[in-house]
Amino acid sequence: MKVTFTKTAARRYRVSVEGPGIAPSWMEPAPGYDDQLPHDMAHFVVENELGISGGVFGQLAQGGHGRTFHTEDIQHKRKLGRRGDRIAAGNRDDTNLSETVVAIACQAWNKKISGASQIKGVSPERIKQICGVFDTVSAVWSKLAIGESMTLEWRGKERKK
Repeated sequence: MKVTFTKTAARRYRVSVEGPGIAPSWMEPAPGYDDQLPHDMAHFVVENELGISGGVFGQLAQGGHGRTFHTEDIQHKRKLGRRGDRIAAGNRDDTNLSETVVAIACQAWNKKISGASQIKGVSPERIKQICGVFDTVSAVWSKLAIGESMTLEWRGKERKK
């Protein structure tokens, strides 16, 4: 699955997804704009790096809507809604884990905390690795002009150790 982050206006961005077996979907405006690292980009990095299959992006990869994405594919809209609701309901633990790790990793990345305690199997070393990926994506995102995009590749359940 390809996930594209687009700066759409001053302090606004769009997230769109496409890939095999996925109805092209988007979220606009996406919440939590940041010049360095938008909230949903942080979610993407955390979920992708940790292989969280039931977070927002994992749900999208499974053919869901992550409770926030929309599609214009009329043929699949109703089916997507029902399937997406079912997928979201069955993945609350992963969604909560993603939110928790994003909050801790963003605080660590922004130097608001000096270290991170273990979070349900996520070590402080993994948080540091995630912060390194935040550095990489932020270096690209922060230089984009309005109307420009960057695309990231979802790796799915393939966990990095």
